[in-house]
Amino acid sequence: MTHTDSAQRITEAMSLSEAPIALYYANEPLPNSYMWNGQKGHFCTISRMAMVRQGTPLFVNGENPGCQGGAYFLGFSPEVRPGFECFLSHAPDGSGERYKKTPELAKAFINNRKFVKATARYAVFQRLSDVPDEVVPEVVIFFAPPDELSGLFWLANYGSEEQNAVISPFSAGCGSIVSEPRAQALSEHPKGVLGMFDPSARPHVDKSLLTISVPYGLFAEMVDNIPGSFVEIAPWTRLKGR
Repeated sequence: MTHTDSAQRITEAMSLSEAPIALYYANEPLPNSYMWNGQKGHFCTISRMAMVRQGTPLFVNGENPGCQGGAYFLGFSPEVRPGFECFLSHAPDGSGERYKKTPELAKAFINNRKFVKATARYAVFQRLSDVPDEVVPEVVIFFAPPDELSGLFWLANYGSEEQNAVISPFSAGCGSIVSEPRAQALSEHPKGVLGMFDPSARPHVDKSLLTISVPYGLFAEMVDNIPGSFVEIAPWTRLKGR
């Protein structure tokens, strides 16, 4: 099945309002893409995802990804800048994001994360239907409102014996759509990842949207599981596209 076919099949079954996005890595950029190549200033990957969702591929250069957090979550650098635990929590001068109660809790969280190294020079975000069929994406990302999210969540659970076939780990916006699902791809039973809960990333996303990101193997299984599943009967047929 081509990427176009699989994207169309799940889009129709879930009545998706947006096309699924693929994440993969490449050593050469495509024409007509937006390339962050180390220009001066800060660059937030999430801030450009609306452009990707509208059809423009995004290439992020690992040699200078424009954000140290992004460098980690996209797999380009395992290093965390000194004092990051205070930035995530409370710094002595009163600054900090206050996302963890104490620097000690933030430090423990940082130390427990799994780093997955990038496999090529650029991290690429592109509509799945536009990805060349010879490229196997690592992750498929859905930006979705509640009804669509519920269907995708149920479909990710459909072929699993586990209660938690989809997880929602504490993570930055780019971590929830890249590093967490990439880490899941390495596990024995890969899970889907709910994301975009990061208050720092939310301003770049419509208030009605969250994400569910799945390793590509799980995505292929979800597409294969559509025939005969709940998507063919009520209540999903009543919810679909309401």
